[in-house]
Amino acid sequence: MTTEITTPNGYLLRDLTRAALAAVSTNQNQLNALNVFPVPDGDTGTNMMLTMRGIASDMETSATEDVPTTSAAMARAALLGARGNSGLIMAQLFRGLRDALTDADVVNADNFANGLTLAAEMAYGAVPNPVEGTMLTVIREAAEAAAKAAEQGANVNDVVETAANQAIDTTERTPEMLEVLKEAGVVDAGGFGLSIMLLGMSQYLRGEGDGSVHVDAPGIENLVGESGVIVDTSSLDIAEEEAWGYCTNIGIEGTNIDIPHLREEFDKIGRSTVIAGDETIAKIHVHMEDPGEAVSLAVRNGALTLNVTIQNMDAQTTEWAENRRADAATAEQPVEPVDIAIVAVVAGDGMANYFRQAGMGSTFIVEGGDTLNPSVADLLEAVEAASSDQVILLPNNKNIIGAAQQASELTEKSSAVIETRSMQEGIAAMSAFDPDTDLDENVEEMADMLEGLHVGSVFRASRDATMGGIHVNEGQFMVLVDGETVAAGDDELAMLISGVNAVMHHGALVAVYVGEEISQDTARVAETRLTQELTHYNRVDIQFIRGNQPHYAYLFAVE
Repeated sequence: MTTEITTPNGYLLRDLTRAALAAVSTNQNQLNALNVFPVPDGDTGTNMMLTMRGIASDMETSATEDVPTTSAAMARAALLGARGNSGLIMAQLFRGLRDALTDADVVNADNFANGLTLAAEMAYGAVPNPVEGTMLTVIREAAEAAAKAAEQGANVNDVVETAANQAIDTTERTPEMLEVLKEAGVVDAGGFGLSIMLLGMSQYLRGEGDGSVHVDAPGIENLVGESGVIVDTSSLDIAEEEAWGYCTNIGIEGTNIDIPHLREEFDKIGRSTVIAGDETIAKIHVHMEDPGEAVSLAVRNGALTLNVTIQNMDAQTTEWAENRRADAATAEQPVEPVDIAIVAVVAGDGMANYFRQAGMGSTFIVEGGDTLNPSVADLLEAVEAASSDQVILLPNNKNIIGAAQQASELTEKSSAVIETRSMQEGIAAMSAFDPDTDLDENVEEMADMLEGLHVGSVFRASRDATMGGIHVNEGQFMVLVDGETVAAGDDELAMLISGVNAVMHHGALVAVYVGEEISQDTARVAETRLTQELTHYNRVDIQFIRGNQPHYAYLFAVE
């Protein structure tokens, strides 16, 4: 047995949130990596880190010695700050503790274990169709183990440690319970995150650190499916971090919020629904093809309390993304009035400059793309700041189209969205922009430029995978053309050549955008080699442009 803590009051709850934040922050990248199939687009770690950061920050000012008061503030901060599906389920841990500590003078083994039990019940209740093998199973089995330890006379330190160890054990078994995890060769990311939080708390309670413990994800090398196929994120519709449509998060307040009814209504119109709260406050997470429908339903049930965010699984603002923003992408935006302004979502300083030049002083850049999808509020702010009453939005990413459409609906300016799904499509659309033509004609002409355009990307796989019958090892390059896997190998230039050759019969203009990881010398060699490879085509025009985009060694377009 470890030594019982000596100050089990409200300040202990504050310290436990600090420890949980330290644990999740330390393991954030590893948590995100569990969602990678195989492009880096996971966000479970980011959601959990941001949720915990919000709780811990609130605790710095709201924590007192009084346990019920502090636990209530902690639960409210958890609910309001919850990000994504995993964040909302995680918030149930703190709501369970609140209910268990309502009349408590101290935090002890019995009420902490009871809090975990209540949290598990709330977590299952927050999801319309609970699936075993997810974060839900992990929190339930951890609670059961904690309750048993408390009954046997363990102190609170040992109860937390028991819960943490059980959470890890259950997480290791999640692929046995959920076939999609077994096929993907991963454990449940949310369950692993919960385990890490409990381990961080346990480390702090034992006096062995501040909670920033590093934990290796449970090894499941032998659990990959017989086919060796790694599923695509879009097929994870039964896992806790489902990637489908647009991830919509809404907070509402009221006096008579009916949580079960609200959950039932949202489950009819969306997927991956998680709703938590009580009669006075609710946090809603749902995946929608039409985010506006979710907002409308929410306001019929209460008053909006938080900014509506509509983004995909990797659409949270991260410290990593903020630190790597290109100077050009945050450069001074155009201020001179123009007849029509363009708001374009762009990643990479070279790409940003290219869009600015093509827009002839009319382009307002919003930095973003894969792993950093701007919110509706971000896009709306850009639209309002643009120096025109007429605005064209270029989302340049399939996961940003919904947010752009919402921003367009919310502004009083005349606006339109051209549904560009990549920066290459955005550049093609920009080539038809005419500042002397009216808005409707510009939109029509720019949209027409997307017809017959073929786009591709070369990037490193961040895990072993088989996509479209082509296997790629972690660290190798693969090339996608129009969303389909074309080839995989160790040489990024060979991948570029394979990708371009796959669609060269469709056109004679090739534009290649060089990523930030490619040196100038390497780019020159690539241009020479690609030109040589395409000499047998008549009238081929090849352009190499320094885009400095992240994640992708090369982006290309053929028309």
